[in-house]
Amino acid sequence: MKLSVYRERLASEPRSVSLWRDVFAEFVATFMLVSVQSALPLTWGEAGIGGPVQTALGMGFIVCTMAWTFGDFSGGHMNPAVTFSMALSAKITVVRALFYVIAQCAGGAAGTGFVYLLTPSSHREGLSATMVNAELEPWQGMLVEAWITAILVLTIYGSTNDKRKDTLFMPTIPIGFAITLGILTGWKYTGGSMNPARSFGPAIILNLWKDHWQVYWIGPLLGGAMATLIYVGFFDRIGRRHVSLSDK
Repeated sequence: MKLSVYRERLASEPRSVSLWRDVFAEFVATFMLVSVQSALPLTWGEAGIGGPVQTALGMGFIVCTMAWTFGDFSGGHMNPAVTFSMALSAKITVVRALFYVIAQCAGGAAGTGFVYLLTPSSHREGLSATMVNAELEPWQGMLVEAWITAILVLTIYGSTNDKRKDTLFMPTIPIGFAITLGILTGWKYTGGSMNPARSFGPAIILNLWKDHWQVYWIGPLLGGAMATLIYVGFFDRIGRRHVSLSDK
């Protein structure tokens, strides 16, 4: 985005009806995401359900469907780390990013609260609250979250790149795969959050704040920033130069 266009959009966006429509889309999408996330790991006292594979697959499906549903409106971020990355690469303005994050956190809290109300107290089981493995230091958990979030954000940039020539898959399918992969990878470490709003919902409803800000906010935001630097700052820029040189 050119600087002049960015400044113009920054000044006009708060008065735009489409901004508030998109903010509401982020609230609804994140509500759906976190409510499903809160319900998936519940075992209801039965063996063989609620494990990492079921949770990872279910989360991949809900992210894929919600991103496809709301992508044409807000972009279907549902994740402050993704929104932060899009703001860093100037794909959205700082104003839009701020309101998106507020809506995502509100949607996450509402989603967890909704499942909390629906579920008997004997079966709530933490409602998928993310916690660092007791054998890890907080900095290790933070780096795990940065790592798996970087994979997710790199996948988002790659699958939504308008220069791609292949149209075999919808962009949301690889993103769903990345979510599933991240949860399976990070499950034993941190729960595989990759999403501050997803962790914020259970934290605020259940009042569980141990290592929350360092691991589940700084970690994913750091991973998103790293992915933006790698993809937008290096690969995408080098790619544009290569195309411009080959066209001469």
